[in-house]
Amino acid sequence: MTRPPLPLTLATRDYDRVMPLATGDVVPEGIALTLRRSFDAIDHVLNDPQVHGGEFSFSQYVRRVAAGDRAYVGLPVFLMREFRHRCFFVRRGSGLGAVSDLAGRRIGTDAWGASGNTWSRAILREQGIVIEQIRWTVAPVNPGERAAPATGLPPWVTAAAPGRSLQDLLATGELDAIMCPWPPEGFDEPGSPFTRLYPDYRTVEREYYRRTRLFPGHHVLVLRREPVEREPWIVRPLYQAFRQAHARSDAHHRVNHDSSPWVLADLEEQVTLMGRDYQADGSRENQAMVAAFCAEQYAQGLIGAPLDPDRVFADFERLTAS
Repeated sequence: MTRPPLPLTLATRDYDRVMPLATGDVVPEGIALTLRRSFDAIDHVLNDPQVHGGEFSFSQYVRRVAAGDRAYVGLPVFLMREFRHRCFFVRRGSGLGAVSDLAGRRIGTDAWGASGNTWSRAILREQGIVIEQIRWTVAPVNPGERAAPATGLPPWVTAAAPGRSLQDLLATGELDAIMCPWPPEGFDEPGSPFTRLYPDYRTVEREYYRRTRLFPGHHVLVLRREPVEREPWIVRPLYQAFRQAHARSDAHHRVNHDSSPWVLADLEEQVTLMGRDYQADGSRENQAMVAAFCAEQYAQGLIGAPLDPDRVFADFERLTAS
């Protein structure tokens, strides 16, 4: 008797790479997949018991592994990657033009332990900046936004007073720079007082890649441990389906490039610099990046002891071993 497909619900953001799974063009073998797509997907994975897994902060996941927390099984599928030189903002006319100018300065950030901000501090450390000598402030980027939890901050990091935002603190000169994923409100307005530390961030990020060969991973795919322990076979077809969906999305980008006048040129330049598999999933394919991230987690005090990077996806490797 044929076994019916196993119902499984995952939550991710609305990426192109997951669209073939959402539309049913790619179907994981033996699984009836429901894909919830929303910007707050990580909150659903954390807090909704009806969600069996999905998109998760790579930093949160690594910290859980380091602490012996086995609530989630990580799959080496990096749903979100991004370079971070673009994520430093300063006041227009400040005279600041490189991360080397930020040594000993006052910098604000939106969430201390976030994956992206971990990679951003790695950029500072790579340039020889001692991050403990920076005066850090944690606050929401824009007025009215929810503040990140201020627990567990290092002694050299302070939370801003309630009601203060990084945008305000930068505009008034109480901060020299802010470090956050998206520009502060008003960034695109004519006469905005804010600018990027690196207006030509593409050039700087390309040089970073040539130097490090790292394309930083921010969000990873996880499954709750309970369904994995009940049905361990689901890990392999789910991983394969996400890889197939990613490949299908990539192929469409190279054909359906009408979303931007120069997106095709950008794709060709990426392949020239980074190779066709620059976003490849998999443990072996991301070994250097995972090791670098684990090293930064320890160096920045986010975990208490060095973490063997092989532990990060050890469950996945065990469950998918031939």
